[in-house]
Amino acid sequence: MGLWAFRMALCYVCIMLVQPQNRFTFLWPLHIADLSFCGAVGLHVLACLKDRTPVVRFGPATCLAILLLGFGMLSQYAGEYQTSTEWNPWIDLVVKNAAILILLEAMMTSAKRVWAVQMVMLVATLWWVKGGLRLSAAGATYSGDRLMGATVGLIENPNSFAYMMCVFLPLYLYTYQQARKWWERYLFLAGALACIYIIFQTGSRTGLFTLCVMGVFLLRRYGRQHLKGLLVMCAAIAFLFPMTGERNLERFKTIPKSIASFLNRDKSQDAPHPQTQDEQSAEERRMKNIHTWGLIKEHLLFGVGMSPNSSKYTDRWPMASGQVHCEILMAGRQMGLIGMSLYVGFWAVLIVGGWQIRRYARDWPAIRDLGWTFQMQAIALIVGGSFCPLPWHPPMMVLAASASSLSGLLREDADARRVEAEVRRLRG
Repeated sequence: MGLWAFRMALCYVCIMLVQPQNRFTFLWPLHIADLSFCGAVGLHVLACLKDRTPVVRFGPATCLAILLLGFGMLSQYAGEYQTSTEWNPWIDLVVKNAAILILLEAMMTSAKRVWAVQMVMLVATLWWVKGGLRLSAAGATYSGDRLMGATVGLIENPNSFAYMMCVFLPLYLYTYQQARKWWERYLFLAGALACIYIIFQTGSRTGLFTLCVMGVFLLRRYGRQHLKGLLVMCAAIAFLFPMTGERNLERFKTIPKSIASFLNRDKSQDAPHPQTQDEQSAEERRMKNIHTWGLIKEHLLFGVGMSPNSSKYTDRWPMASGQVHCEILMAGRQMGLIGMSLYVGFWAVLIVGGWQIRRYARDWPAIRDLGWTFQMQAIALIVGGSFCPLPWHPPMMVLAASASSLSGLLREDADARRVEAEVRRLRG
């Protein structure tokens, strides 16, 4: 039962990422996601009762998820400007993703299961890659030369598409490192290059900036351990980058100015000249951040609600309504300083958990490298999430569950070995 429960949980993870019911509408009445999740929970509970094992494992990620559920429900029903307690997409997102995090951490009782979750996510994102390449070949653009998103959900627009490609790029590189046959290595390397090509094609400045930050760490690591693969990647990138389209290249050239405008208004913008679309976008994001932070400071501890009535505060902070293109500020608007702290906590689980995995698995290269992969994905989440509007999304929560579970397993194993060695020493 425990094995089948885990398989159904993996099916649910795949459905969250691919969302096949949005492409094949005949699946809607079947409720495949609900059936997978409920089946996984039911079988997991029965297996735990049979084997007399804990239903929930209180690792760092699970503790954060339980707090998120509690404060999310508090914000939903007692938020300052939450005028309706009807179920809405934001509380739905929090409940579903916190629940799957708790379930997965309880189920991942071995390194093999943690690895299985990562491979299922990798296989699921192949559908994204395939969709991006097909749309690129068909010339399907969102605006100008920008590649449109492949589907609704996590990759419905160019910025989200590029962001998710950055999050999963380290996983493709991890499989490249671990593959044993030469053709497998270059197959996974081709997948990583496809992710980079899609990032270029989206024309997303968020995606390119995130990729550049990650590149600093990638160059250092691959320059020492995988020089041949690094040279292949550099040659391929040099070939692919000019193919992104003239308008996308022009957008990328505005990154330094856009960052300056995003962080602090440039005096040159006061000059009487019509703003370009890119300048308008950067200015709008900056103002949304400023107004949202102003709103958060008025209700610093608990925020204003999961889905607040914006008419209650738009007289003071007109730009704080709707989606704010910064995940941590969206979390702060919903749950105040508590929500922002929880959001940073999931980053910490990935970074610290990855460090612990590398520490405890020094003699286990496949697992040690997975710890480094979690840290790289945390960088992508921190940088990319600073310019995207969807906190508590499934990849972040599933990755946090994986890092928390694996670091706990390795720590328990190390403690058990130390106790065994001490017992042998005393007996000797």
